[in-house]
Amino acid sequence: MSAGPEANESNTTTRQDLADFDADRLSIAVRMSTTTHRALRLALASLLAVALTSQYIIGSTDSGLTAINFFSYFTVLSNTAAVVALTLLAIRPQRDISRPFAIFRGAVTVYMAVTGLVYATSLYPQLADVGAPEPWIDLSMHVIGPLLVIADWLYDSPPIALPRQAMTIWLVFPAVYVVYTLVRGPIVDWYPYPFLDPHESGGYGPVTIWSAIVLVVVLGFSSVFYWWSNHRQTEPAPA
Repeated sequence: MSAGPEANESNTTTRQDLADFDADRLSIAVRMSTTTHRALRLALASLLAVALTSQYIIGSTDSGLTAINFFSYFTVLSNTAAVVALTLLAIRPQRDISRPFAIFRGAVTVYMAVTGLVYATSLYPQLADVGAPEPWIDLSMHVIGPLLVIADWLYDSPPIALPRQAMTIWLVFPAVYVVYTLVRGPIVDWYPYPFLDPHESGGYGPVTIWSAIVLVVVLGFSSVFYWWSNHRQTEPAPA
């Protein structure tokens, strides 16, 4: 015996109801995930902002740290940029649709990765003075921040394809920073890092080598993060 029109209509209605229920549940899950992600970004931005502020207040009070010396640390600059990027994304996650902002966010990710790697491989083993007066500040800016900013990029990279010039753009600031440090260092007799100080590293030869290594590391991270973001896109990367 074949089912009547009423039974077929009932089955169709049931399937539609289930589909609508699943769609609603997926929509709720997506909203909850987005809300949680925004909260985590804002929490990390807050932690880094507090760490930066505390470092400056303690440093200027206890050791006479000046504002210009404070902002002459690559770590401070990269973490400050991370606070800006994370806060803007927490306020409006769709900001990544903007290609200029996506490039800026990529730069922040590269610089935070360089901060973490240089600290772990060069500064921490030598117990170098990195201007962090408290262990929690050191940990926040050199370990927690870089790791979570990298994780954020890997988990939720920009939804648009980045142009090939992005990697070149990301290389400009570190190159300018190295030149700025080497020019200013002899004038004020102060360097933010021992491997950029010719007196501590053994002359300008080692400084040149270290500078080249850092720029190669920047290029390496740039290539990895560029590839990771663009290989997930369906549209070709713009020229």
